[in-house]
Amino acid sequence: MKHTIVLLLLTIITQSASQNIRTLFLSKINDVQYQCGDPGCSSATIISVANLRDCEIACLSNDNCLTATYDQSNSDCELFVDIPSQYGNLVPQAGVVTLMVIDGRQLSARK
Repeated sequence: MKHTIVLLLLTIITQSASQNIRTLFLSKINDVQYQCGDPGCSSATIISVANLRDCEIACLSNDNCLTATYDQSNSDCELFVDIPSQYGNLVPQAGVVTLMVIDGRQLSARK
């Protein structure tokens, strides 16, 4: 089974007393679902969205969202505060896309 990983760049601008610009990278894995049965995992927030793009925006707009899964068959978007490398598993599942948020500041610090 071949998996495609895509990195998307999204700059989010929030207005405050001074303008704050935050860069986030979004890793997308097709046909893979994030699942967590570990007691340390948080419960998912499930929302109905029109498409994958709306799920991406929902996760990136939520400061606590680090991982999301989008099920194309029922348009459910699950938002998680956990990251797969910390808790849970990535399981092959046709028709599901897993999204993982990577903070641009973390990437620049690794260089």
